[in-house]
Amino acid sequence: MKVKAEKTSIFGKVKGFFYDAEVKLHQKFVKTPKKQKVYNKKLGQNIFLFFFLMFPIVQFLIFYVGVSANTLKLAFQAPDKAGNYYFTFDTFKDVFRAFFVTKEMSLLVKNSAIQFLCGIVISMPLQVMVAYVVFKKVPLAGAYKVILFLPNIISSLVFVICARALMQKGLPTILNNPSLGLLDRYSPKSFYSVLIFGIWMNFANGLIIYLSAMCSISKDVLEYGELEKMSSVKEFWYVILPSIFPTIVTYVIVAIAGFFINYGHFYSFYGGEDGAMQVFSSLGFYFFVKVAGGKNTIPSPNDYPFVSAAGILFTLVVAPITLLTKYLLEKFGPSED
Repeated sequence: MKVKAEKTSIFGKVKGFFYDAEVKLHQKFVKTPKKQKVYNKKLGQNIFLFFFLMFPIVQFLIFYVGVSANTLKLAFQAPDKAGNYYFTFDTFKDVFRAFFVTKEMSLLVKNSAIQFLCGIVISMPLQVMVAYVVFKKVPLAGAYKVILFLPNIISSLVFVICARALMQKGLPTILNNPSLGLLDRYSPKSFYSVLIFGIWMNFANGLIIYLSAMCSISKDVLEYGELEKMSSVKEFWYVILPSIFPTIVTYVIVAIAGFFINYGHFYSFYGGEDGAMQVFSSLGFYFFVKVAGGKNTIPSPNDYPFVSAAGILFTLVVAPITLLTKYLLEKFGPSED
């Protein structure tokens, strides 16, 4: 009996050993349903994030890196008589000559500067002030929003058609001046007419940005102005303006970056019918028509190296100006403190 008990005890120990080993192997190589569920959830999240980020990454690689690389390549090329491209620095010399020697681009620079200054000196302050009026919910604030947001709701082509009818027929009839010529493509009046139209069309864009910035101001900050019994002017100057100043800095930087590419609504009114160089042409309009063409203008591949070289030089000019402007505005501008 003693020998049989010992054999049973040894057999039990061996059996227990293999059972424990089997349990450990099972825990090591076989996941529990809970862990498997968590693992599948994380895998699904990672797959979703991968495809979610893939589109902007591919878009960036194709339309920014790819296009920029091709632009950089074209800037150092020029076509020969047979239409074959060869490496050269002459395109940069041509751009420099056009701006500083022959000064044929002086009209474009002038018109672009006027567009830029109107956006910074006239449009931006008005956008900030109107945004404050809407933010304070003064009487008829809702009507202001509807009128100013209309260009963002209705197609711009509808407003272009209405504006052409008003400036070509309506105003000359009302003012009894048939030769008013607000949209005469050969008159400087056309530039200012379309410029004013563009300011109104783009007014709501900045208005929405500034209004959103004001709505994000802490209630404690606004209540401080109420406790101090500040007037609306003081509240705007000492509370609202410092709080939204980072947004204003961003707007100014974007405006500087768009100095060389902004072509307003001139293409919608005239379509580049008489070529890129016209009395209302800006740098953005000129280069856009050079690349895209117009009603009676066919883009020439021979212009691409010139446009590419100009784009690179513009970038080299705008980048330091943008960084310097950002530094000065942040250093000497109003602070929330």
